[in-house]
Amino acid sequence: MGSRIKENPEKVFEVYAEVTRLESSGSDPEVRRQFPEDYSDQEVLQTLTKFCFPFYVDSLTVSQVGQNFTFVLTDIDSKQRFGFCRLSSGAKTCFCILSYLPWFEVFYRLLNILAEYTAKGQGCQWKELLETLYNLPLPEPGSTVHLSVHSYFTTPDTRELPSIPENRNLTEYFVAVDVNNMLHLYASMLYERRVLISCSKLSTLTACIHGSAAMLYPMFWQHVYIPVLPPHLLDYCCAPMPYLIGVHSSLMEKVRNMALEDVVVLNVDNNTLETPFDDLQSLPNDVLSTLKNRLKKVSTTTGDGVARAFLKTQAALFGSYRNALKIEPEEPITFNEDVFVSHRSSAMRQFLQNAIQLQLFKQFIDGRLDLLNSGEGFSDVFEEEINNGEYAGGSDKSYHQWLFTVKKGSGAIINTMKTKANPAMKTVYKFAKDHAKMGIKEVKNRLKQKEMAENGYSVAGEDIHQKSITSPLSEKKESKQREDRRPITVHFGQPERVPPPRPPPPKINSATLPARPPRPPVKKPRGNALPVEARISSISSPEHFTASLWNRAGNAVQSNLKVSVLITVIILLFSSILLHLSSRNKIDDV
Repeated sequence: MGSRIKENPEKVFEVYAEVTRLESSGSDPEVRRQFPEDYSDQEVLQTLTKFCFPFYVDSLTVSQVGQNFTFVLTDIDSKQRFGFCRLSSGAKTCFCILSYLPWFEVFYRLLNILAEYTAKGQGCQWKELLETLYNLPLPEPGSTVHLSVHSYFTTPDTRELPSIPENRNLTEYFVAVDVNNMLHLYASMLYERRVLISCSKLSTLTACIHGSAAMLYPMFWQHVYIPVLPPHLLDYCCAPMPYLIGVHSSLMEKVRNMALEDVVVLNVDNNTLETPFDDLQSLPNDVLSTLKNRLKKVSTTTGDGVARAFLKTQAALFGSYRNALKIEPEEPITFNEDVFVSHRSSAMRQFLQNAIQLQLFKQFIDGRLDLLNSGEGFSDVFEEEINNGEYAGGSDKSYHQWLFTVKKGSGAIINTMKTKANPAMKTVYKFAKDHAKMGIKEVKNRLKQKEMAENGYSVAGEDIHQKSITSPLSEKKESKQREDRRPITVHFGQPERVPPPRPPPPKINSATLPARPPRPPVKKPRGNALPVEARISSISSPEHFTASLWNRAGNAVQSNLKVSVLITVIILLFSSILLHLSSRNKIDDV
């Protein structure tokens, strides 16, 4: 669904490094100690050292003690690796853990413990903690992990909404930025603008970047994402594509001198926002006013109220995507943009017309379609909010029908494709043909076993009709005979050699047969039942006998009889043929 978080990484963290800033000016920071010691990706280590000190070293902020902040590296698959950092006193050493897991509170706490071990010279405890964490299998969300006697943590559940004060990023963001600027920033990000955020405190700076991006859930920022920009990458601020970048205030004077165009700038220290756009007023008025009221009500409360207020807004804007899903049997589920836009109000239509062009919305729809077409489905807080509220703007019966079908274990596109071909009827004819000479009891038992082995698949009426009217020859020969009876023009204009017709079977001349001796008197059975010989003798000829049976089978198919009835007809057909052949043998013997 467009998330840039890597699922199920191999390790809890990739590498731990202690980076030292040298006193001599102009020299790059160096890695003094690392774990594991055999970590060999020198390019990552070189990049990591530059992100550990993302400010001018001669600024007054270097005296700040114990700052925790985060930088982000993007791998070749566009997945984010988080560099969790802690600056020591005087900003001469930075302790850094690089991980794919967005466990901010967990890694910040571990960094404080590691920094304390380093300051006290407790190398054994330092190494034991890192070895245990590095070799730890990825724990389940909500589980408690013990690393040592005094070190443990609870695995975060990233599927839940961030809450105050448990989530440090959202807490600092909501405290540092007022509601009006939060709304302006939210609107600018919805329109995928170029956004710069500056602050003199690194922890608040990166928290505002992560906190503002989290308010887009269930969508994710898809463009350049740099929570803190080091000095050597300041040219990124002039990039012509959308970005979300955090810049330390010591670097902003140089950034201001660059040729910045159409950039939204939020100064957290002064709580001011500069924007050349009117994005906030472009949002639907009813949705915007509702969001303002909700944020004012939760401004003095704790919990997930702030995050849920933005989630409700996202549901009000985009929750009607379900109505635009095109769900057809045995076809991939698709999304119709015209339907998504047309069924809303005029104010909403204008917003959605722009929204469908956004990369974050396209990634969101592609992710939902992937889950729907794979048959997995999804159940997250966004879908729960849609179900609990009235954001759909219409009926989404097709989506709920799909959801109900998936819960029953059928109806998904994969399951439909698996059951489209009927494996039972593909083998019924061949099985009955190979065992036509067996007794009727054994034939019934074999058919029953075959049906059970095929898991009792239902049989389409068309397939049954085709199997019931074929003569007892192999399917390959029968297909060839039907092809021979087709017009020549169907063979791409090339005539085919038509085999000569087969001679008709010899007819039995009853006049040449010797007279049969009189049969002994037979006691007439009760009711209307006739003996077997009487029923056989009532058939005038083998051709009439066969045609009669074919007609009965055809009538059964046309009447949509169940599979069991048709299989019974096939069994009776072969048993009757056996009886008829037996009768002819008796005649020949006479």
